[in-house]
Amino acid sequence: MMMFLTLFLLNFYSSFSSELSCSVNYEDRLDCGISGTTQEECESKKCCWSPTTSNQNPYLGKLNSGDVPWCFYEKGVTPSPTPEPTTCFLLSDDDSSAPFSSSEVAKFREYYLDNINIEGKGGVVVAPYYDTPDAFYYYHWMRDAALTMRSIQETTSHDNYKNDMNAYANFVLNTQSQNDPNGYDIRTEPKFNLPNGDVFEGEWCRQQNDGPGLTATALIMYANTLISNDNFDFIKKHLWRVEDDKITGAIKYDLDYIVNNYNSSTCDLWEEFTSSDMFWNRITMKKAMILGADFATKMGDDETAALYTSTAEAINSTLYNNHWDGKAIYEAEGRTYDGAVIVGFNVGYDKSDNLFYPTSYEVASTIKQYNLLFCNEYTINTKDTTNNIPGVLYGRYGGDTYAGGNPWVLTTAALANVFYRGAIYIKENGLPDSNALNVWKDVFQMSSTSKINADTFLNAGDSVMQRIRYHVIADEYHLAEQIDRNTGVQMSAEDLTWSYSEVLNAMKSRELATK
Repeated sequence: MMMFLTLFLLNFYSSFSSELSCSVNYEDRLDCGISGTTQEECESKKCCWSPTTSNQNPYLGKLNSGDVPWCFYEKGVTPSPTPEPTTCFLLSDDDSSAPFSSSEVAKFREYYLDNINIEGKGGVVVAPYYDTPDAFYYYHWMRDAALTMRSIQETTSHDNYKNDMNAYANFVLNTQSQNDPNGYDIRTEPKFNLPNGDVFEGEWCRQQNDGPGLTATALIMYANTLISNDNFDFIKKHLWRVEDDKITGAIKYDLDYIVNNYNSSTCDLWEEFTSSDMFWNRITMKKAMILGADFATKMGDDETAALYTSTAEAINSTLYNNHWDGKAIYEAEGRTYDGAVIVGFNVGYDKSDNLFYPTSYEVASTIKQYNLLFCNEYTINTKDTTNNIPGVLYGRYGGDTYAGGNPWVLTTAALANVFYRGAIYIKENGLPDSNALNVWKDVFQMSSTSKINADTFLNAGDSVMQRIRYHVIADEYHLAEQIDRNTGVQMSAEDLTWSYSEVLNAMKSRELATK
């Protein structure tokens, strides 16, 4: 088989090199494409196409050294200098109406609620189909589920709300009670089988230490609602239980994990690499610790509250110094600009410390850099802007290759949410300083003499949501995971629960911003 492959490649490249001189040493190759460039696109630019493998290269007779271009210029050709990246962000000219009507939001919510409390056992499905290309999504992901159940509390009001939250809490208790067959702390397992919640035992990126904080956050929010209604029974039985002077329960168990393990090595949000210092993980843990301290105080446990507060402070001390590079907030060493940061700005923000508030200089600078990244990463962004479709589409990170590397609905909607929250923040606290305002003018492509106010941020959020609308309307407002980087058609997992969460989060923030 290997000999056949080698002979095939030799024959292919010998015929191709009759027109181009493609025998170029690895170290001398100059990229002619970007991540996701196809052979057809490469050769249409009169460039060489040579996928590398761990086997010997038929031209050079040496092993692939790692990061080697597949699409590269022929020998002796010097490419033109790469132009400076430009932004494609486009503010809408029409700021008179919401990007989605109330009936359209109701459709999102209907599809969304279909994905929770699976078979009445409390699980949340990532996407409700078994035949998703590239991956199998019919599982309860701890992260996605926690964000979903938090979003439901913050954005919806439906008849089965209490039953759904009780069922979710019991599902969490069930997962916490298991011995992990994979040899990890059960609280860091990424996903569980549906509907019963037994641990997924296949190969996966483990451990994932953001789950406990996200889960505790969702459950604390529910517990606070119960407290406001003088309903302590469910809390004392399941969430914060005192037995023989020992405190247990789902909330306490998850929060205690953070105290001892917030700096442990973990997989990233996208389950592709590991680090002990992820921005997403740290900022969401910090949020959980702040909420946990307040909740412990309500439950009369000042000692635990103090412990959670000191842990939040320890985590906070790393967020700025370790992740601000002077231009943007980055996710981790080895993965700089990542959509997880944008989602983290929303999920992890807390008024008590006001770190990375939505109109801050750091958030503005981050979005400025991310606009440049994703505008130049995806052809569809350029096409949309040329066609006067407002907004911009965000993906996961530059160079992403999963399913071809495309914009994601959830990261794009998270960006809109940052803008809506910015409008709210300005109404409550006033404008940021001149340094931040100047960067925001760059973000929004405004002249130096233009005036920025809360309506500017509202319009920016609407602009992003209008671009989402443009790409989902043909699917009758079903939301998939991704939007094709070239065609703009939705793709990958259909009815992705997290996509609905982020769109509904953004629309809720818009509602608050317009009051």
